[in-house]
Amino acid sequence: MQALMRQVARRVSDGSVLKLIKAWLRAPIVEEDGAGRKRVIPNRCGTPQGGVISPLLANIYLNGLDHGVNERCKSWAEMHRYADDFVICCRPGSSGEVLARLKRWLEVKGLKLNETKTRVVNIRSEGLDFLDFNITWRLSWRGRYYPHVEPSSKSQRELRRKLREHLNHWTLWRPVRDNVSRVNRLLRGWAGYFHYRNSSAVMDEAMTYARDRLRRWVWRKHACSRGIWKHYPDARLHNLYGAL
Repeated sequence: MQALMRQVARRVSDGSVLKLIKAWLRAPIVEEDGAGRKRVIPNRCGTPQGGVISPLLANIYLNGLDHGVNERCKSWAEMHRYADDFVICCRPGSSGEVLARLKRWLEVKGLKLNETKTRVVNIRSEGLDFLDFNITWRLSWRGRYYPHVEPSSKSQRELRRKLREHLNHWTLWRPVRDNVSRVNRLLRGWAGYFHYRNSSAVMDEAMTYARDRLRRWVWRKHACSRGIWKHYPDARLHNLYGAL
């Protein structure tokens, strides 16, 4: 904590702000077990998990790591990092040297890698998931290889799960437009994050799934009295109910 606060104090001179950040870091952790009993655990190290300021503090503390990899690494390497999640891209055969260098830097800072999540991947033969995106090495129609980036399978399953929460027989009591508005917010938020690089095909599949769930939900809400495909085509869902 002291090393982090020294780095923060280099840019922040307001004592009240520094005091607030220190209190944030010392805030205890509240856990709840399956029986609903809560227990308070002192936070002796690290930033609070899920804290609003934790990503910013991680960026401050790990800023030197970015420069150490991207500017001063003898073997060609490039780091892509978000808070404490990162991927290091390097030439084949140099991963061992880069990994050893990374561990030494972290040890000096009092940190260590999560060994269960750390692995060396040959992107040409297997893909990897990073920040809920899946990255694979593919051959384009032009005959060139490129890194293919799209939402991961786990992210797609999570979206379908949330859609089912909104569109099932337990929510038939909701007004159609109210439920459509909930679904639209979910889809816009998901697309705002994942519509990147090569995600168009996945986006089309997600929208097709969402419209089909909505179509069946409206059909059931209206007591299944009309032909589902004839009376609830995509155009009607959009024009009448405001679906995306």
